[in-house]
Amino acid sequence: MDTFFEQLVAIKKDFKTILLFAAIWLFALLIIAFLLITFLLEGITIIAVFGIGYGAFKLSSLLNIEYEYIITNGILDVDKIINKNSRKRLLSLDLRTVTRLEKHNSSITENINKKLLTFACNKDDENALFLLAETEGKSSSYLVFSPDERMRSAMQKYVPKFIGNSILK
Repeated sequence: MDTFFEQLVAIKKDFKTILLFAAIWLFALLIIAFLLITFLLEGITIIAVFGIGYGAFKLSSLLNIEYEYIITNGILDVDKIINKNSRKRLLSLDLRTVTRLEKHNSSITENINKKLLTFACNKDDENALFLLAETEGKSSSYLVFSPDERMRSAMQKYVPKFIGNSILK
């Protein structure tokens, strides 16, 4: 029988994200105001105003990020979803290859190359877990994520018992 579990984690907007969102729209409005004052409703100005508004909308929509965790028969897939319409697979690993699973704190990940680390949860999430999976012949997979109780119980079936028993319960 196949097992399938999925969880969606929306990323909360922090101060930097809100500031970036405001800066995008402020910059767009300043350019629009300059164009309207300078060229006063010429045909090309109206097209430019709509183009700048659309560009600011598209750029600011890139800040809406969610992560999806999917477990299918012992394979954990982590996808990044941008603005609910664009999906990118960040990581796919076999849970049977997990060699380290523990509660996340910043000291664990400070010595890991940021290019190898997949961070798929809110930065300040107190329930975040650090996972290391090593497959022979491939590079190691480092993941920081925040599975809920249902996902933890699904993982418990596949993660080696001596690694995940205390963390996943």
